[in-house]
Amino acid sequence: MSVTINEINTVKKELLINIGAEQIEKSLNKAYKKTQKKAKIKGFRPGKAPLNVVKRLYREQIRMEVMEDLLQEAYSDALQENDIAPLIAPEIKDVSFPEDDSSLSFCAVVEVLPEIEIAPFDDIELEKRSTEVTEAEVDAEIEKLRQSMAQFKTIDERPTQDGDIIEIDFTGRLDGVEFAGGSAENFSLELGSGRFIPDLERQLVGLELEKSYDLNATFPEDYHKEELAGKETVFTVTVKSIKEKELPELNDDLAVQVSGGEMETVAKLREKMTEYLTSTKADTVRNQYTSELLAELRKRCEFELPECMLIEERKRALNTARSRFTSQGIASDKAQELIDEHKSRIESEAADTVKNTLILEKLTELEKIESTPDEVSARFQQFIQNSGSNPQEIFEQFKGRESELTGMLRREVIMDKTITHLLDKISYKDTADQDEAGTEAAQAETDAENK
Repeated sequence: MSVTINEINTVKKELLINIGAEQIEKSLNKAYKKTQKKAKIKGFRPGKAPLNVVKRLYREQIRMEVMEDLLQEAYSDALQENDIAPLIAPEIKDVSFPEDDSSLSFCAVVEVLPEIEIAPFDDIELEKRSTEVTEAEVDAEIEKLRQSMAQFKTIDERPTQDGDIIEIDFTGRLDGVEFAGGSAENFSLELGSGRFIPDLERQLVGLELEKSYDLNATFPEDYHKEELAGKETVFTVTVKSIKEKELPELNDDLAVQVSGGEMETVAKLREKMTEYLTSTKADTVRNQYTSELLAELRKRCEFELPECMLIEERKRALNTARSRFTSQGIASDKAQELIDEHKSRIESEAADTVKNTLILEKLTELEKIESTPDEVSARFQQFIQNSGSNPQEIFEQFKGRESELTGMLRREVIMDKTITHLLDKISYKDTADQDEAGTEAAQAETDAENK
């Protein structure tokens, strides 16, 4: 067997494999004899038919079977001999197997991981972000709790006002003609929430129950539907119901209620909320640091991305976007329209994700970062908690695929440890220091000009 390797690019190789007549003959003879032993041919006892008869009757079938076996065997040997680790199954093409069995040749196109050289990154400096939680942030979060526990009182003696939950029927017209998606019945809206067309939502304040109004409204210039962006329209609106939001008083009883009895006072509630916000803010800041660090690493590491990884990640990203839209109640055709609108951005982000993964995997190897059984076990407990399932349900879900679950958890642990390791190695600069440095630079430039 001979193998010639052509580099299509840095992540795609073409293996030209040729198998000689001697190896083919040996495989064919072995296959003929195997068939001879079990062949049932009229006129002969089972396994007693002459070899030449077996060859005449089964030649084409055996040749195809031998060809498939030789292709797989030769491909595997070529990978092993040339230390090639393909990412997915190969593209097999240009198969040639002459009738005289003199040779068998084919081409196998494979994709492999790129060779990545990591540029030094110790000099990366990110803007330092605070993880401190302010009293105002705690107040805002507690206010959300109050809002979530609001009661609603039906109103019929006054017009609508900010904060009301109203139910309306509306029909929109552009140049006197109703437009798609511009009409609804029993549409619920909280006034002041910003969920509606701004120019129209402002005019919904002060309307009376069971009365119809023709309201002129201009769509925003950046509205997602080009045919409506910046256009003046008329909406016929009828208020069907008005409900006033009544918020519970912020007291110890509320603290007990929202915490299921865990916290007995507002002070305890504020303490718990501060802990929660501090943890959330720390996670947010870490994510921001990670995103900025990876963006800088992508700039410093240039390499080609395997097409198979790009295709898989794009598919995953598009499916995630589709699921997100449909979970928000958006119709499937509208969801597809939004996906098409943002497809180039989604695909660009998918490419960044692939590059991030490859860079982190390379750094994991270089920095010799590994996981421990205790860390994997802790990640499993976290996985259970986040999934909302009990351990038995998880075990059933991954029954027969336990190694897959362990591998997934192990990779997550290692990626997290790698990111932490990288974030610990770079430096952080206070915004105040940056401003001071900028002022000093500007002053130095001014001094130079005055000389």
